Amino acid sequence: MSLRNRRLQSTFVRPESVSDSVVYESPWLVVRKVVKAMPSGAEAAFYLRDEPDVVVCLPFTEKQTCILVEEFRHGPDRSLFEIPGGNADPGESIVKAAEREVLEETGYAGEPVHLVSTWISAYSRARKHIFLMRNARRVKEPDIADSELLRVLDVSLDDFVGVLKSGELTDLDAGLLCLEHLREGSPLRAERSPESSP
Repeated sequence: MSLRNRRLQSTFVRPESVSDSVVYESPWLVVRKVVKAMPSGAEAAFYLRDEPDVVVCLPFTEKQTCILVEEFRHGPDRSLFEIPGGNADPGESIVKAAEREVLEETGYAGEPVHLVSTWISAYSRARKHIFLMRNARRVKEPDIADSELLRVLDVSLDDFVGVLKSGELTDLDAGLLCLEHLREGSPLRAERSPESSP
């Protein structure tokens, strides 16, 4: 059976929720303990995250280079490569969120092309919306908060491939998808991006 261009149809009976309570809450993340009745008759507890959708957007310039960010991340306690991105604000379209995040983090603007939306995690309802920005050009200095340690990098496509292979890119799924589209040339055609979250 081919799964290409095919939406997965679940064959499982959806377990019913027995209880749902908040066990952690912050301005950025809520963790809920959800107990569900499984088809076997057993009850199982799942810790699920309530969080906003995120966008990631790789700027690709007219000189055929990629714009990345090197940022110090406190989880792994080291610098990592990142594709510009962040949370979508409430009521903000994913296109506007992608444009805003790229402009804030890098100072670049261009034409965002929506590639795909995927799930952040198996334990979250939030989506990750992946974009490639065509004809990216620098229009201003980036807005770097006092709490951020980052610098903007302008890298060749070959160096971008090296970053992917190094395992030092946080959004590896987005990077691989962008690379596939860059090599195929498909996102360089004129195409309309969605104006709101799918």
